[in-house]
Amino acid sequence: MEQKLTLLIIDDEPSTRIVLEHFLKKDFNVIVKNDGMDGLSFLEGGHDVDFIIADLNMPNLNGKEFLKILRASNLYGNLPVIILSGTDESKERIDCLNVGADDFMLKPFNPMEVQAKIRAILRRIKN
Repeated sequence: MEQKLTLLIIDDEPSTRIVLEHFLKKDFNVIVKNDGMDGLSFLEGGHDVDFIIADLNMPNLNGKEFLKILRASNLYGNLPVIILSGTDESKERIDCLNVGADDFMLKPFNPMEVQAKIRAILRRIKN
């Protein structure tokens, strides 16, 4: 059987975490963290992750700051990241993509679309 990839979900909203985890745990080992600091600590603890979904607006360390730190890292700089946001501001979207997000999705989202985007990004990376 194929080894499941590990997906790190970073979001301060329990409802978002529950929906994503419920929907994606069939295909991935899902790890959930409450904010960017927790997510970063988890990565720095030497844990292997294959994919990250992070919320844009979080306490302590928001999605954009998390992304900047991630992209500057030699260890996790290439990890694929989808940013989720409740605000449909194109400036935020553009900023996140420029800082290194692989994709940007608005909340509320269709979990099947999230799953499809993850698969599409992973396909691109493999090739």
